[in-house]
Amino acid sequence: MGFEKNPHPPSPTIFQFKNKWGTPLDRFCGRGALGTMGKRRKSGVTGPKPDDYFASGPLEMARFGNTMVMRSRLTESQHQAMQARMVEQFPQVVAEIDATVARIVDQIARLPADRLLHRGWWEFAALAITAGSADVEEAGALRMIDYVQSMVAAVPPAVSQAKELTDEDWATLQLDIRRLFEQITINYQSCLTATRKTADPNLDMALEEFRFRAEGMWMHVRGERYQPHERIALADLLAPHSDVFERLFGIDAPTLVAEFDKILVKLTSGAGEAMLAMKQFQIDSVERMEKLAELPGIDTIEALREKLWDDPDLAAQRDSVMGEVVGVDLFDIAKITSLPAALVNELTWNPGEEGSFLAPGKFAGWPLRIWPTMLRPFIRLDDRALCFDMWSLFDNIYRALQRIVCRLEPSYRETWNSRQKAVTEELPFAYFAKLLPGMRRFDAVNYLWKSGAGKPQWHECDGLIIYDDHLFVIEVKAGAFTYTSPATDLEAHLSSLKGLLEAPAKQGTRFLDYLESAEEVAIANNDRIEVARIRRADFRHVTVVAITLDAFTELAARAQHLKAVGINVGARPVWSLSIDDLRVYADLFDNPLTFLHFVEQRMLAAQNERVDLNDEVDHFGLYLAQNNYAQFASEFAPKDKLNFNGFRTPVDEFYASIAYGETPILPRQEMPDRIAEIVEVLARSDKLGRSQAASFLLDAGGELRASVADGIENQLEGNIRLGRQRPLMFSGEQPFSVCTSSQAVPRDANKALEYVRSLVAANGEECRFLIELEYDADSVLRDVHWQHVSLSGIAPASVVLAHIEGQKLRRVRLANARAAGKIGVNSPCPCGSGKKYKKCCRS
Repeated sequence: MGFEKNPHPPSPTIFQFKNKWGTPLDRFCGRGALGTMGKRRKSGVTGPKPDDYFASGPLEMARFGNTMVMRSRLTESQHQAMQARMVEQFPQVVAEIDATVARIVDQIARLPADRLLHRGWWEFAALAITAGSADVEEAGALRMIDYVQSMVAAVPPAVSQAKELTDEDWATLQLDIRRLFEQITINYQSCLTATRKTADPNLDMALEEFRFRAEGMWMHVRGERYQPHERIALADLLAPHSDVFERLFGIDAPTLVAEFDKILVKLTSGAGEAMLAMKQFQIDSVERMEKLAELPGIDTIEALREKLWDDPDLAAQRDSVMGEVVGVDLFDIAKITSLPAALVNELTWNPGEEGSFLAPGKFAGWPLRIWPTMLRPFIRLDDRALCFDMWSLFDNIYRALQRIVCRLEPSYRETWNSRQKAVTEELPFAYFAKLLPGMRRFDAVNYLWKSGAGKPQWHECDGLIIYDDHLFVIEVKAGAFTYTSPATDLEAHLSSLKGLLEAPAKQGTRFLDYLESAEEVAIANNDRIEVARIRRADFRHVTVVAITLDAFTELAARAQHLKAVGINVGARPVWSLSIDDLRVYADLFDNPLTFLHFVEQRMLAAQNERVDLNDEVDHFGLYLAQNNYAQFASEFAPKDKLNFNGFRTPVDEFYASIAYGETPILPRQEMPDRIAEIVEVLARSDKLGRSQAASFLLDAGGELRASVADGIENQLEGNIRLGRQRPLMFSGEQPFSVCTSSQAVPRDANKALEYVRSLVAANGEECRFLIELEYDADSVLRDVHWQHVSLSGIAPASVVLAHIEGQKLRRVRLANARAAGKIGVNSPCPCGSGKKYKKCCRS
């Protein structure tokens, strides 16, 4: 259960339908129906019909596979009238929300908290492990854990509490909590914006949309990382602080991580294990009863039952099963772990102890305040510290431990920050090393540069990574993203983004300016001693990467879209992601060249206003489905609002397989084996420019990939049958040729080059890409060669020869085509020019 990253959505809202929030439309979304993966569609081709169409009131929506298109049907006058109604309704909406909170407070005070949380957890578990359960249902079920636990921590218990939780009590509370979140997500937000707009006709709507997004994510999004990464992430960050944990709590960091992991295991697999244990207990009980029934004197059910529990092992088995299924042993920190009591106390609320959540003032009890579970993940009931919600625990535990340590030992604060900075700056390089084995790495790069008026000054970037013709400029920020709510402190969210996104982006961009300031530039270490010289001309692709410790990908993934709210990462595209995101990519890519191709597409998307996603992993999902997904977004319904739903599903399924102990299957683009084989051989080589050769093939759409793969098979067969090569020729915006050699027809590099030069001459091309593939006797690819072929820079005699051969080639093609039958006037000319026949060789 709970293996998806951020799987918990709110109810739908008329403003946004994001896959991360899981609207009801998600249940209709499967694989992308438009999986064109690539090249530009022909003009005049009618787009696909929608799989689903929905219109209600002012909103019109159509679903094409995993892509949602939305538009408003309101006229200006209708819009104004609706806005006026919302302004009028706003005070009533706020009053209704406050009344709902008051009802919830009253119920929490008088109902047994252990029964509430026990039932909430088991109902959520049932939904989470049921195949096909709707995200909206899971979201509502999770609110019956985290929001209820927050309320228990904030509401003093009534003097007289109910002994049992009735179905009616549960249904009433569940309805009120569902209503509360719907009221805030839909009515409150729409009426608030209308009211703010009426009060200020010049209201910054970009900032208003940002506020809306941030508040929605604050309320609904849980799960900063995939479950298999929780222990790894915690171990990475806590390891440097082992000594202070031993001083304060008598436990080192590895042991601390292992104990928290026990809670994770219990809250994910505990339900299934408890059910299996109950089934085994039933079997064992029946077997013992059958044996007891044969004994003399056991002649009644009462006697049989009494005798049954004489077996101490069976009685212990009964207590263990009942304790987890009916009781709260499954959540009991003392039973699950050996965490020090002093630390558990620091992480535990007593009922009614947390005073700020319900303190008088704006948003009292609303989920727009800081939830008590965000500060302390455990709740003490009947003198037992319990943990029901693993997301509240693992999303917040690192920062919670930091606050505890720095409060108990204030002198350690500076040490914590310096150690945190050191480990945070090292982790990105560790994960990039996995993605790009054999990469060159430069840490703490210093450079002397005069960026403006005045004298040259020393500047620094956190590091450089070089792999083939790619350069990554790494900037890392270990600072904490604000823990305050955007509803109460929006400025803090903007300030955090400025510090964690804007600052590193500017630092990285400054280094690029330096790199481009001369043909060759020097880089130095921290001692300002030169360690290398690099040239911009050596890199086909340069990427500025801003990496953060805190996972706030719901905002970081939109870094290039935040300029309107004052977060300016600059004109150059910047890849903003968290260490958690990088950890995911280190799992998902097993070929450095496919990773580099994804980076190229990712940075194209960063420059495209149509690609506006809420999560970094959504970019990967769109890449799998559409390849050049920035182009796909630009060409698809260019005038309408786009939302992309469900593209992250293959990644969720991958990590679910790991969590369930299954053998995971890496999510990949659909690709013919022959193309995948080429990319794999290129990745194993150390030839300079191999990334460009791989990207050239990976840029191709699905149909082109299939054509190349089929052509290779035909060439290999033709080599044997004809005893000569039949090179493949592809025209278009980026013309290329593929020459396949084998044992039957060995490679002749000069002949291939002369042939491609004749094509360049015959077709009037500036350049053509030549790929030569060498196969062994078993048709297994052995080596790949490539080059850009043009007629510039070669001897005049070679140019003349190329044109002569080119004309011969055109005549042969034309003759063969005419012999085969009539050539359509609008067909591509068989000479290979790329023009229509009627405008080329018809006359």
